[in-house]
This record gives sequence, C-alpha cells and structure tokens, in this order.
Amino acid sequence: MSKLAERLIDLPLTDDLEAAVDAALATSGGDARLAIQSLILGQRSLMEAYDSRISAGYVRKGLGRR
Repeated sequence: MSKLAERLIDLPLTDDLEAAVDAALATSGGDARLAIQSLILGQRSLMEAYDSRISAGYVRKGLGRR
C-alpha cells in the first residue's frame, strides 16, 4: 500500500461525507485521480487484512442454502 493510501485510511471517520471528501482531496494535494487510486488501494489492503482474519470455517461459502 502506498504512503498516501495509508494517510487516507488514517483520516478521522466522520458522518459528514463532504468533509471526508475534502480531507481526502487535501491529503492528495487536490489531485482527485490520485485520491481515488489511493482509496482503492487502501480498501483493497483492508479487505485482504479482513479476509486473512476470518476463518474459512466460519464463513459459509457455496452451500447454496438460503
């Protein structure tokens, strides 16, 4: 994960989505494309960490039951 993605992940959680977007853009120096790329990389990193902590036996996969 990039240093910028780490900084974006460390932004404080807020209910104000506009403020969160402004903070992400400010952290990336106003470059919207860079902010989006960093957020995607950060999200991917978080999902990989999450997946590695969940036991395969705990999550029912492919059982076809509802």
